[in-house]
This record gives sequence, structure tokens and C-alpha cells, in this order.
Amino acid sequence: MKKMSQPARFLTDNGMYIVMALVFVYFAVSAPGFLTANNIARIPLQSAFVILIATGMTMVIITGGIDLSVGSVVAFTAVIFSLILRQYAVAVPLAILGALIAGATSGAFVGFFIVKFRVPPFIATLAMMTIARGLARLFAQNSKIFIENPAIEKYSDFIMIKEIAITNAIGVPYLVVLMLAVVVFLGLVLMKTRFGRYVTATGGNEEATKLSGVNVNQVKFMVYVINAFLAAVVGVMMASKFMNGNPEFGVMWELDAIAACVVGGTSLMGGKGNIFKTLFGALLIGMLDNGLLAQGRSSEMIYIIKGIIILGAVIIDQVKEK
Repeated sequence: MKKMSQPARFLTDNGMYIVMALVFVYFAVSAPGFLTANNIARIPLQSAFVILIATGMTMVIITGGIDLSVGSVVAFTAVIFSLILRQYAVAVPLAILGALIAGATSGAFVGFFIVKFRVPPFIATLAMMTIARGLARLFAQNSKIFIENPAIEKYSDFIMIKEIAITNAIGVPYLVVLMLAVVVFLGLVLMKTRFGRYVTATGGNEEATKLSGVNVNQVKFMVYVINAFLAAVVGVMMASKFMNGNPEFGVMWELDAIAACVVGGTSLMGGKGNIFKTLFGALLIGMLDNGLLAQGRSSEMIYIIKGIIILGAVIIDQVKEK
């Protein structure tokens, strides 16, 4: 097999960073208002929710799976959180706990059918995508569930949760701090722990990993639970930020999360991926969204460009594998 030349290897290994630099320069020149401190700072804030989802998605894809349900789980858990607060006026931590349990349960449901009945991840998560979105619309009766209510706002912890999504701490939004903490924690888990090695090994060669004594079913089950749990965190944050549970939250976010993973070098074949690179992949997607909107491009054009980038990233991955 022909060996890849040094320049070609450099381009494939660092292509994402080169593309980020080129995209940044292009928008700095062509998009009015792009190259301002406020706008540059807005990119990680706008990307934070997708980054949180993409972090869990990276682990799922590394095992050789996929999760199409995360956007719907965001909406479902946002509705659950808002509904609990409005209907029962409980303390916010209990509402958060209820939403997180609902999210983790949806991940467990998907993981159970994948490992127990060998349902392909694409089909299992596609089913959960429709179920979770349907439940969100059913519980919300196809409308937003507003949670601004005198009986609820008396809780100081509710005000604190609301501020997490919108207030700055030393110039850095709390949401960005939370996102970076999750990325660093799970990035280190994937790189430095036994569980992380099992995740990579399961996607690289499941049969060999199983023969070495690793419970691959447990590994796969756990990554879907983690992914859905993170989607639930995003659901709570979305509801806290906008003060309502909207059953239309998270539409198409699973595609943005998958795009961030692929652009960041996670192989759709499994066995290879890095959460820290996924972070940069998501920031590239966020930069594209921000810059194209600054240029006045339509949302349709943004999706077309994202699709081209995903295709290019997959082609680069295939070239590297060869």
C-alpha cells in the first residue's frame, strides 16, 4: 500500500484547523460586524448547547453507534422541567432531577434495545426521536409551557438557575463554563480511564474486546445513557434561558452534533475520536452559522454548506484510513 507523503499527512491531520483559519479570515473580510469582540465571544456561547450534545455523541460514535434522538430529548426534558415547575411549584432542584431522570431513562431505553435485542442504533434512536418529540408535544399540548409564575419565582434557587443560562462570571458566561467543564471531564475520561479505553476498543474491534473480557454491552448501554443525560442538561438550560418548555426545541440538533464529531475527526466507522477535537469541530460549525448569518445568507444555504463540509470531512477520514 502506498505510503502517504508528509505534506498530505500534515493536511489530513490538521485540515480542520486550517479550514477554521481560512473560514475566520474569509468572514473577517466579507461579513460586516463579524470581526468584533462581542461577536467573536458570541460564537462559543451560541455553540455551547450543541457542544454539550456533541460531547456525548462523540462517545456514541466511537463505539460504532449513532444517536438521532438527542434533539428530541432536549425538547422532551425541557417540557418535563417546565411542566413540573408550573404544575407542582416544587423546588427547582426537584424539577431538574425529574428532567435529568427523564433524559437518562430515554437513553437507557435506547441502550436496552440496542444491546438486548440487537436493534441497529440508527433504528432504535430514530424510534426514540419520534417518541420523545411526540411526548413533548403531547405533554405541552403543542404549545410552550411558560414557567414565569409568582408561585415559582419566590424560590431563590430558581432565579439562580435562570441566571446560569444568561449571566456572566468574570466576563465568561456560566453556560460556557459549564460546557468547558463537561468537555474537559469527559475528554479526560475518554483518554485516561479504563472506561474510555473500553469505549474506543468496542468501536475498534467489538469481538476482540469481548473476548478480552470486557462487557461491551454495558459499555454501549452507558454511552447512550450519558448522551441522553447531556441532552437533558441542555433541555433544562434551554428552558431556564427562555423561561419556557418548547416542544420544538432542538430540531435538527442531532445533525449539528454529528457534524461537529465528524469535522473533529471522529470516525463514523467507530474506534476513533477525540472530544477535544469535537469541541473545535462544533466551534467551526458555529463560526459558519455566525458568519453566514452576518452575510445575510438564508438558513437553506447554511444547511447546504454544512452538508458539503460533512461530506468533505468523511472523505478526508476515508483517505486517512487508506
